[in-house]
Amino acid sequence: MTTNMAERSRTAETGSDIGGDDIIAGNVSKYTVLPAGYCGQPKKGHLIFDACFESGNLGRVDHITEFEYDLFIRPDTCNPRFRVWFNFTVENVKESQRVIFNVVNFSKTKSLYRDGMAPMVKSTSRPKWQRIPSKNVYYYHCPDHRKNYVMSFAFCFDREDDTYQFAYCYPYTYTRLQHYLDNLQRRNMDYFCRELLGLSVQRRQLDLLTITSPEDKTDLENSVMQKKIKIPKLSLNHVEEAGEVTDYGEEDVELRHSKRQDGRKQSEGTHKSIEAVVARLEKQNGMSLSNTSSPEEAFMETSEGMNNMDDAVVPRILYEELLRSYQQQQEEMRHIQQELERTRRQLVQQAKKLKEYGALVSEMKELRDLNRRLQDVLLLRLGSGPAIELEKVKPETIEPEPEVQKTFSEEANTSTYYPAPVPVMDKYILENGKVHLGSGIWVDEEKWHQLQVTQGDSKYTKNLAVMIWGTDVLKNRSVTGVATKKKKDAVPKPPLSPHKLSIVRECLYDRIAQETVDETEIAQRLSKVNKYICEKIMDINKSCKNEERRESAKFNLQ
Repeated sequence: MTTNMAERSRTAETGSDIGGDDIIAGNVSKYTVLPAGYCGQPKKGHLIFDACFESGNLGRVDHITEFEYDLFIRPDTCNPRFRVWFNFTVENVKESQRVIFNVVNFSKTKSLYRDGMAPMVKSTSRPKWQRIPSKNVYYYHCPDHRKNYVMSFAFCFDREDDTYQFAYCYPYTYTRLQHYLDNLQRRNMDYFCRELLGLSVQRRQLDLLTITSPEDKTDLENSVMQKKIKIPKLSLNHVEEAGEVTDYGEEDVELRHSKRQDGRKQSEGTHKSIEAVVARLEKQNGMSLSNTSSPEEAFMETSEGMNNMDDAVVPRILYEELLRSYQQQQEEMRHIQQELERTRRQLVQQAKKLKEYGALVSEMKELRDLNRRLQDVLLLRLGSGPAIELEKVKPETIEPEPEVQKTFSEEANTSTYYPAPVPVMDKYILENGKVHLGSGIWVDEEKWHQLQVTQGDSKYTKNLAVMIWGTDVLKNRSVTGVATKKKKDAVPKPPLSPHKLSIVRECLYDRIAQETVDETEIAQRLSKVNKYICEKIMDINKSCKNEERRESAKFNLQ
């Protein structure tokens, strides 16, 4: 970051809390803040800070990131411990540029910025001062900046050609004050008198203003010259009789000086007196409110019965604040009740859907059981010859369970028949080295035996699909016949035969039924049949493409 110290025209002023290393010379003057390591002409978005104008105050700017800047303000004249006021301009901004300004060396431990106050801002196209939203202002104790208090505020520049000005609050310059006093003095009003009291350290005029009636003007001058000024005493009701203060001698001055040093006791006494006044007001208003019917009537009676309007300020503010809080709570409760009603209706609808789904699941189970019973009856009607022949060629690795050894005739005669899982080899017909899977579909016996010892539903389904359709058919087909959404110009392929897909599902069902009787698990595993077949089709297409690439590579080499 390049700095132009020659443009800083004023003398160095350093606060005792800042440290000897951080010397802040005068205000910045058209100071361009560039990122570290940047060389070249400033671009749009490289902010230019300026505080060389009346009531301006900004001593140093540090570039932290593209969106964050640390600002150091100069202390008050002849009082380096106080650092509060800031007033500066920013230009060369970019539209929609967001920044965070951190004023990192505040000296006040308590600030109105904690209670909703916000800095002021204006621009050349909008010369009226406006406050930054308080939600974008933060005042906190920062350990990263020597435990100083930091005020951070976020801002978004919306016009590139504007010059923006930021200030602690509404600025009121010395020149503006002098113009105002000159206008008053030119009116020659009898009750206004302006006199030169002296000059400041910076050789500025210090005015003494006297505002009183012309008759009391002479008496006031005499009392001032005699150093006998009447000071009214503070009381809870009205101003009591004034007491006179005698001439201040040397002993009186020393006494007053020693009392001022003990400021803590005075502040504690003042704080206790304020607490006593507030307690008395609350007690009076509480007694009057208890005798009325409604809060509004109680407040009106209390305000009418008080002579001093200041006594009615505390209950009125408290009442309005409580009323606003009560209304907000009522509004929140109304919203919560509406949300609860909406949630209840949604739960009722979900319960109805679940009930319908449960009925559909039970109906599907019944249909599946009826289908199984029908298949068993059809197998019985085909004759016992193929069944006996099938038992002879049954492999040794597959043994029927004891429950399956019941005769088909006994099961068919019962009205409440639920078929037990039948061994895979007992269900299908074997003839001439072929196995009949149903619907006129025959597969090779040796391949069928190898398929039965395959591990995993995915591998079983893929191998069975290859046995039924073949790779040449699968690579030119799709399961559903719908074009994929991943490619815009994808052409839909012919779907697979539905009756063959049902045969694949039945074979997988027979295999799963040997392992578990949980209908939920069976349905979940059967739902993945289409997915397995799609994966197999993708594998076949991928291998075909790889083979084509290898052939083309060989051809290119030749």
